Amino acid sequence: MAIAHVATEYVFSDFLPNPARYRSIRTELATDKLVTCVAVGLPLLLISLAFAQEVSVGTQISCFSPTNFSWRQAAYVDSFCWAAVHTHTLPLWLHKFFPYVLLLVAVLMYSPALFWRFSAAPLLQSDLAFIMEELDRCYNRAVTLAKHLSSSTSDLSEGCFNYPLVERFLMTKRNGRSLLLYYLLCRALTLFTLLCACVYLGYYLRLASVTDEFGCSLRVGLLLSDLSVPEKVQCKLIAVGVFSLLSMVNLIVFVALMPVVIYSSLRPLFCQGYARFLETYQSLPTMSVLPTPAGQWDDLSLYLLFLEENISELKSYKYIKVLELLRRRGQCAGEDFDSMGLLQTLCLVKTDAVDGLKTPKKTNNCEPSSIPAEGSVEQPAEMKGTTHSQVHSQVHSQKAVLLSV
Repeated sequence: MAIAHVATEYVFSDFLPNPARYRSIRTELATDKLVTCVAVGLPLLLISLAFAQEVSVGTQISCFSPTNFSWRQAAYVDSFCWAAVHTHTLPLWLHKFFPYVLLLVAVLMYSPALFWRFSAAPLLQSDLAFIMEELDRCYNRAVTLAKHLSSSTSDLSEGCFNYPLVERFLMTKRNGRSLLLYYLLCRALTLFTLLCACVYLGYYLRLASVTDEFGCSLRVGLLLSDLSVPEKVQCKLIAVGVFSLLSMVNLIVFVALMPVVIYSSLRPLFCQGYARFLETYQSLPTMSVLPTPAGQWDDLSLYLLFLEENISELKSYKYIKVLELLRRRGQCAGEDFDSMGLLQTLCLVKTDAVDGLKTPKKTNNCEPSSIPAEGSVEQPAEMKGTTHSQVHSQVHSQKAVLLSV
């Protein structure tokens, strides 16, 4: 019954949400997020300023109506000429729809981040969670091995030296380039959108100083033969000066963002210092040689870059960092540094929800067992001599039987 109970929990745990395990994994680099926030937030800020100017001033155009016009007729002339701006040449049309063009720029600047979030981020997040969990497990096995060196007389390699899963998994990323192509495509789209926006803003600034005045024809429709109405009135777009200032600010910021985007695109190839944090894990006795970027375009360099970005989410890294700093200090001072002795004083880290519910106790092998919680079913006498690996094999067989049913 105890095995069936454990197997049932193991089966139905697959359908339940896993609480609080590497929930804050970042799938965007800091430079990419900075570019997205600035490139999207700045046009939206300028749009709000443009509409605030329209609300404060009250009108975007000022027409010089004849002196015999009443104030109602002058207001109608302003409204009529403002509505007729889009029938004139392209520069005048750009003045009228300048805030909406900025809104289009903001939407286009956000599209690469949206594409990355739905195309590559889910797979990247699951892979990073797996790698970080395996690194924490390697640390736990090293701590458990160090604690059993002086107290255990059984085979210490049992449960401690497992198949190098995370090392082999990272090696498979050296042969793939799909994630890197997605990343470079997003950076290329961002750079192309920035370039197009800079061309538009430069063109707008060039025309802003010469196209803010135009002649508006009033003799249209029923007024075509009315001689009391002037044929044309001169109008001036009073918001062009404000739009020119906003365009200048936006252009300067976008030009400054272009080198940042280029740097982000080339960083997986030329910046290899981010793989140094893995050297601290290679000092563990339960960790084999981890792959390092070989200066080529592959997914491995990108995965290591995102691992460094999420180094704060790696629970065992702070303990490994302390171990590495003490080891370097001992080497500089010429002291005999005992890494296994220090590992005995460190504590285990929680790798999943099960670790938070069970309390480890000392056993003969390196995989920590757990005592039954209050109110749980005690194991029968025939299971007390069963090893951890045998229990897991029985659990997997029970799970297969339940799934087949």
